[in-house]
Amino acid sequence: MRAVRFASFGDPAKVLRVEDCPLTAPGPGQVLLRMLVRPINPSDLFTIRGQYGRLPRLPATPGMEGAGRIESLGPGVHGFEVGQLVVPLGVGGTWQEYLVANAAALIPVPAGFSERDAAMLIVNPTSAWLLLHEVLCIDPGAWLVQNAANSAVGRFIIRLARRSGVHTINIVRRRELSEELLAEGADVVLCERDPDLLDQIAQIVGARGVRYALDSVAGVSGSRLIQALGQGGQMVVFGAISRQPLSIDPSALIFRNIKLHGWWLAEWFQNANPSQVMDLLATLQPLVADGTLRAPIAAEYGLEEVHQAIAAAEQSERNGKILLVN
Repeated sequence: MRAVRFASFGDPAKVLRVEDCPLTAPGPGQVLLRMLVRPINPSDLFTIRGQYGRLPRLPATPGMEGAGRIESLGPGVHGFEVGQLVVPLGVGGTWQEYLVANAAALIPVPAGFSERDAAMLIVNPTSAWLLLHEVLCIDPGAWLVQNAANSAVGRFIIRLARRSGVHTINIVRRRELSEELLAEGADVVLCERDPDLLDQIAQIVGARGVRYALDSVAGVSGSRLIQALGQGGQMVVFGAISRQPLSIDPSALIFRNIKLHGWWLAEWFQNANPSQVMDLLATLQPLVADGTLRAPIAAEYGLEEVHQAIAAAEQSERNGKILLVN
């Protein structure tokens, strides 16, 4: 079978190889999946570069998300059938044709879900829902500012916030995205490059400033969000796609009582009990089905085109997810 592999951490263009690997039969309590669709997420690229919070033993196959169909069942597996579409939860190495996974880690995909919707069910929809409704717990009528608003999570935040009566200020790098995001439910769309960005935000929300902020960029962009927060405001950092550090004025923490903390989806899944996970997915599934949490797809590539796929995934101009398909 074909598998994307890397034997050292580094630039994906240099360390990734497509290799022929032996096919492993499932053992007791396991299933063999034929993987069909895998999104490329920032966490995958950080892992390949050796910059993620949890790194695999090398050599390794990347990929933290995807969907596949059951090819065969190992001894003692019940409740699943050959050909069934499933999502492996917390199972790394999805960037290969076949994957052996514990049956206990599989989530059956509801009828009516496409393979592509199923493949993108875990990372982005869960992040958006949890950040908005569990981490920040934003009340209706409050203002939230976020950067990277054109990302999949950013768009989901916009749609969920609109449903919940939360107002959003959405910061993007390309001004031409404004009409598109306004049509999705954004209250305001501003351009990252505007020198008076903070003044524009202040004119929208008033002298009290913004109460909530979501940062997935870090660097200059995230540092500016901290400045936009008012008294008692809080910002959650859940990504660092700029790969640059935040710069924080201590007076914001001292005199404005700003609260700044990080959040990691993998840690949430690690600490959640099975009923919490199933309740969350049950909440999200109808929102994926009705399109609220369905991400646009920018392009699809085969496993053998992984280098082209990663180059496309790292383009800031793209609109939508990049998928690896068989």
